[in-house]
Amino acid sequence: RELTVPGIFGVFFYRSANPRTLKRLSKFLPIPAEAITAEFQAGSSSEEICARSIRALRDAGVNKVYVSNLAFSTAGRQLQTILSLVE
Repeated sequence: RELTVPGIFGVFFYRSANPRTLKRLSKFLPIPAEAITAEFQAGSSSEEICARSIRALRDAGVNKVYVSNLAFSTAGRQLQTILSLVE
């Protein structure tokens, strides 16, 4: 998109659409609470939501993305699932 400076692009891994959690997070970063809630209500998994966000960034030309908020004990498995859904 004709950026002249490097950027860092990340995707937050939403584990649920708990309103209290989303409200708390919104104090630190912009949260699309309505969209996240709608995706979970439509039956999407956390991994599917994350994968869609990564695909959208890739479609915009972003090649490298970090994922934050994966559970420490299951991060490897969750990331593999997300990456399989991105492809």
